[in-house]
Amino acid sequence: MTAVLEDYRDDPVRFVEEVLGHPPPYDKQREILRTLAVKRRVSVVGANGSGKDWAAARAILWWLATRPRAIAVVTGPTQRQVEQIVWRELRAAYKASRVPLGGRLSGSQWNIADDRYAIGFSTNKADNLQGFHSPELLVVVTEAHAMPQDQMEALKRLYPARMLLTGNAFSRDGEFFDSHHTKRHIYAAVTVSVYDTPNFTGENGGAPGMPTEEDVEERKLDWGEDHPLYQGSILARFPDMLDDSLLSRSAIEAAVARWEGDCHSERSEAEPRNLSGDAPPSTDAAPERCFDSACGCAQHDNDPNAPFRLGVDVARFGSDKTALCVRRGWSVEYLRSFSRIDTMRTAGEAVTLVRDHDIPAVFVDEGGLGAGVVDRLRELRAPVHGVQFGGKARQSGRFANMRAELFWELRRLFNEQLIAIPPDEELISQLLGLRYDVTSAGQVKME
Repeated sequence: MTAVLEDYRDDPVRFVEEVLGHPPPYDKQREILRTLAVKRRVSVVGANGSGKDWAAARAILWWLATRPRAIAVVTGPTQRQVEQIVWRELRAAYKASRVPLGGRLSGSQWNIADDRYAIGFSTNKADNLQGFHSPELLVVVTEAHAMPQDQMEALKRLYPARMLLTGNAFSRDGEFFDSHHTKRHIYAAVTVSVYDTPNFTGENGGAPGMPTEEDVEERKLDWGEDHPLYQGSILARFPDMLDDSLLSRSAIEAAVARWEGDCHSERSEAEPRNLSGDAPPSTDAAPERCFDSACGCAQHDNDPNAPFRLGVDVARFGSDKTALCVRRGWSVEYLRSFSRIDTMRTAGEAVTLVRDHDIPAVFVDEGGLGAGVVDRLRELRAPVHGVQFGGKARQSGRFANMRAELFWELRRLFNEQLIAIPPDEELISQLLGLRYDVTSAGQVKME
């Protein structure tokens, strides 16, 4: 039985540097490896030739070498990519290892024991991806941007201990695209642009075979800097927005930057202040902000006497979450979501915020379960206003319902750089996922 290098179990960077040796990883490759050590799902979007598969191959070696019952499944849309790119990198690192890694390496398989092996293959049938089960299963998907979604779903049903996706910013939908957009709260995302690689940073004295300044200049002349191919292959950026996206990624990121530019920007997000005065915030709460209008921070410059507003979206006992959001002007001051709380608890959370911070107006989505919250808040004499999201829009000729009209106003606030939002990954993911359509009558409607 091949020895297990347990000393390196939680440190793939040290494993690569001390066990596998030359060449050493550069900074972004270390980031990929470190992230994989602690996060269940990792998605890496990189420029062409940025060394994503180099890191993936060494992650596979680390996984099997440090775990007694480890299995690694490596797949991609084409057998060529699996064999000629990832597995070729793996074979080179295996042969050059300073410590014999044992087992038998043949073709696209590395067998150490019946329950300890790595296998690489491509398939056109999702069913062929079933049957790999282990408490220490690593799934690696190369060229993940081109991977069919049914195969991605099959891989997720294996419930891997770790899942690593690598690809380019050329997709506009699917799991890989979503991992950097609507599923950002599920995946740890890593971006590697050409400018992060050694020939631009100077790390390790540069790297033969990786992109150079001359290569980048040629691509600029070929495509232009605003061309999607340049954005994807050089900068590792997805198209800024799809044709039916309500909001662009750049507009959302700018709103986060405005939020972070206030007087609390140096406060650690790991230690948010508990504004409600009771139990500490749950882990899914966004960092909370300042309720003191006299503090003089940037968020109060325009109107230091602006009143607070509280919005409540009600869910119950499903996958959706109940959310409470306090704003002053166009700046989000407090954001918190709850899973599986009843309408009475929701009303109680709202009343606590109203009383503690003298909030003069509460707006609740009155459809469905929200009606019960509205009734209870009125009973408690809270300043509540019910909003029928599914009701008639004020500008009914332009919008299919109130929900579409409200979201279109939200779009304006983002595009005119007025709104400021916290760096909450779940919030950002949902904003990136908003889509709209236009009916045959010319009305805007939301998905």
